[in-house]
Amino acid sequence: MKNLWLTTAMLLVTASAQPLWAQQTAGELFALWASEDGILTVEEWDAGIDSSFGEQAVDLGPITWDTDTDGIITMVEFEAGAESSGVFQELTATEPAPEDMDRVLANHNADTTDSAITLDNVGQLQQIWSVESEHPISHVPLIEGDRIFFADWGGTVYAADAASGEVLWQNTIAEPMTQWPWHGFAGTGATDGDRVYQASVEGTAYALDAETGEVLWQTEIAEDEHAGNQSRLMTWDGLLFIGLQSVEEPLTAMMENFEPNFRGKVLALDAATGEIVWETQLVEEPHNGVAVWSSFAVDPMSGTLYFTTGNNYTGEATELSDAIVAVDARTGEIKWAHQTTEHDVWTMAMPEGPDYDFAGGPQLFTAVIDGQPRLLVGAGQKSGIFHTWDASTGEPLWATSIGYGGVDGGIHGEASIGGDRIIAWSNNSYIHTAPPEQHPASIKALNPATGSHLWVNDKAQPAEINAAGYLSGNVYFLGSLDRSLRAYNAQDGSEVWSTETPGPIISSVRADDGRVFVSTGAPALFGDWAGGRNTVTAFGMPE
Repeated sequence: MKNLWLTTAMLLVTASAQPLWAQQTAGELFALWASEDGILTVEEWDAGIDSSFGEQAVDLGPITWDTDTDGIITMVEFEAGAESSGVFQELTATEPAPEDMDRVLANHNADTTDSAITLDNVGQLQQIWSVESEHPISHVPLIEGDRIFFADWGGTVYAADAASGEVLWQNTIAEPMTQWPWHGFAGTGATDGDRVYQASVEGTAYALDAETGEVLWQTEIAEDEHAGNQSRLMTWDGLLFIGLQSVEEPLTAMMENFEPNFRGKVLALDAATGEIVWETQLVEEPHNGVAVWSSFAVDPMSGTLYFTTGNNYTGEATELSDAIVAVDARTGEIKWAHQTTEHDVWTMAMPEGPDYDFAGGPQLFTAVIDGQPRLLVGAGQKSGIFHTWDASTGEPLWATSIGYGGVDGGIHGEASIGGDRIIAWSNNSYIHTAPPEQHPASIKALNPATGSHLWVNDKAQPAEINAAGYLSGNVYFLGSLDRSLRAYNAQDGSEVWSTETPGPIISSVRADDGRVFVSTGAPALFGDWAGGRNTVTAFGMPE
């Protein structure tokens, strides 16, 4: 039995005891099992019943039908209600599979289903509030209900009213190593509604009460004194996922005779207690490197966690560097991995390889290939290539160039996936100490099934770094280091709006409820060209 993606209105029946993929209106995924009595109620559909099934009619609310005689239920037969015996085998795909899976778990950086921002009104956006900090903010704004959560490089976590920007609470909980090029909360936390989770560059994870900011637990996540987090955390099924990175690459040039010994790994913590549930080591002694810099994706049906990795530091390269990795989300056991760049060994003091880390995390999406819906996973690399694999097997499917690679070139953030397209951006051979307008970035829209271009906006805007855009309806937002936020028509790539921001945008963009949120900052590592204020800033429609 093949895995199938279905639109909301579809329900499949089978004599097999194996689960099928299914999609519910709310956008959450469920494993669909047949009920023991052969009648599947709405309540059982929500719960996911695991039991045997005979060839009987299935009742989901007002819809009742039998399996078709040829074993295939087409769209037309479904709408009419096939009334004949037989065993279901497959669904004939007639259009791309739906996009409305859980967008957070799939890591889509998009919401195309219900956007208050349109091509007609995007020009009305204006700054509505800004919260300032003493320290750079590269934390992606986390929106939960009417609140927004973020943190800064100084070790302070904030909660603010999403509509007004009023700071509801703030709590300085980490002691950053300010002599490091990046420090404090340079990564991005997560929230499950009740708790806010953070993990510092210095190697400590925290859970805070979302209402009060009180620290509920803290856990040391790294044994290496130069290791910690700069990735984006993710929660699922009571687990908190964290990827480790290190500041050792720049320290090789900052400290005489410095020898890197960091070894990358991914951890899962119990979200309620902070206890470490599992760790997956990505490189063994005497090798080093293989950091996790970006975000995660989770397939809840198979219980698979996906992440991407960076280069080795010194010595020989290992097989999990510059790779995508799929693991069992509950145990950390590796299911499959695929390396895209071999022999990538790099530090600032000894730049032997190209430094083609994955700066973009994995993203799950569906596409119809050879007439069948397939679950795919894609990710963007600093080589400038967006790669795609079969999410179940790791089979490479297609790879498309978005821009030119380099240390700060190539893809430096996740794509946005929605509608019938993938929108990705890439720097072109950029170095972060150079003024961003000297190295314009490219934006391209791709066909999810083939990777072919739907449109190209070459040299669209000044360079960006470590940030994803956001697709809101038919409007694609992307920040820039030149202190500006731009919006593009998702259908043809044309620029439709731009505005100045208080400082260089150094986080992914987020949009929600007619508002757009960005984080800004000018870290010292950028050099003399950078300036401006450290803020989280919101744009919205005039009242």
